[in-house]
Amino acid sequence: MRFALLFLFFCACARETPDPPQAPAPPADSAAQTFDAGCILQARGLFTQAEQAYRQALQQAPANPQYHYYLGVTLHAQSRFAEAQTQFEKALELKPDYAGPRIALGKMLYDVHGKVEEARQFLSEALELAPSAVEARYILGVIHQREGQLQKAREIFAAIAAADSTHLQARLKLGLVDLKLGNYQEAERQLRQVAHLSPHEPAAFLGIGQALLRMGRAAEGERVLERARVLGTQNDQLKPHQDAVRQYPDQPQAHSNLAALYSRFGRLKLAVEHYRQSILIDSTYALGYQGLGTLLQRRGKDNLAVRYYLEALSHDSTLAESHNNLGLIFHKQGELENALRRYERALQLAPTTGFYYSNLGNAYLEMDRLDQAQAAVERAIELDPKLYSARVLLGTIHARRGEFARAIAIWEDIPSGGAASEALQAKIAEARRKLPTQEHAPR
Repeated sequence: MRFALLFLFFCACARETPDPPQAPAPPADSAAQTFDAGCILQARGLFTQAEQAYRQALQQAPANPQYHYYLGVTLHAQSRFAEAQTQFEKALELKPDYAGPRIALGKMLYDVHGKVEEARQFLSEALELAPSAVEARYILGVIHQREGQLQKAREIFAAIAAADSTHLQARLKLGLVDLKLGNYQEAERQLRQVAHLSPHEPAAFLGIGQALLRMGRAAEGERVLERARVLGTQNDQLKPHQDAVRQYPDQPQAHSNLAALYSRFGRLKLAVEHYRQSILIDSTYALGYQGLGTLLQRRGKDNLAVRYYLEALSHDSTLAESHNNLGLIFHKQGELENALRRYERALQLAPTTGFYYSNLGNAYLEMDRLDQAQAAVERAIELDPKLYSARVLLGTIHARRGEFARAIAIWEDIPSGGAASEALQAKIAEARRKLPTQEHAPR
């Protein structure tokens, strides 16, 4: 997995190395405020705006090495490497014992220019100045790994992981190095720990799958590799929404959009976090309440879900999904008239949503209003021919009328597969037993 320059891009404001002296007052107060604003912009990924803030701070405090360093970080993030190097070197000129710029220069010299020995020199100097700078040690390990010095890389990653069990990147690298060294069981053990603590990290599953294949556990390995592929695809889809949340943290829609995708991918804890954040930002944000209601309903907490749906509708009565989901809850609770009203309202708002018609047809069926049930289900199928649950329901309506041959024909036309197919075969077998005798004769 390609090493991401997370320290440079997003974490520069988390001071891992000793802070350089602050610029003296009086201009420092104003400069410091501008600098802090730049840090906030940088953390949101708004590098151009952060650059402007840092340059303004430097106009007031041109001798502050920290401001030069952070300006270099934002320039690096914009791939303006020569300018970034100038700022890092200026920071070192002003403060020769400043570890941060040495780490940044070490990374850049290796990743951008491929200068291995120069990069190692800067990182080693940083560690002499700040022995606790884990970032510098980790980068040295990455360089050893990429340059084929696997045993040295392993020693570094193992030491970091032993000292800090939460440093998952070091443990991930440790597992991947063990994989290359042929230590397959140890690689699997390390990578499973990463997967346990970070269950959506595709690189961990990719490594586990490869280790299993090399140990002769092919079927298990293929399953894990498929998991890695799925997670990679999901993460690609999530990234623009994660970027939007970082850039616009005070926009409830950004959080809600990300939460909806997390929910679709089954990452429910993260979905809850972002739906909650959306309504903390705006207590009238209806989609946040609807999203929380959906998650509660999925967990079987229907009464609490009802409260969230009603809260959502109090702020936006046009949310078809909230009406439909309330209908499902009322339907489940046997309140068919209430369910019917909610389904009908959902369809007024979203008249081309096939499964809303299917839900309506199911309610009509339970009320023994078969003609209305059939009309609703046929409309569902017209809108969504792949809505196989509606076809099953249509067959059930015909069976309720005693039209077993028609029901069987509809059911047999549904593609088979999975546990649902077994239940469908049972329905077909039951219908065959109810056919008149002559209809059992061979055709």
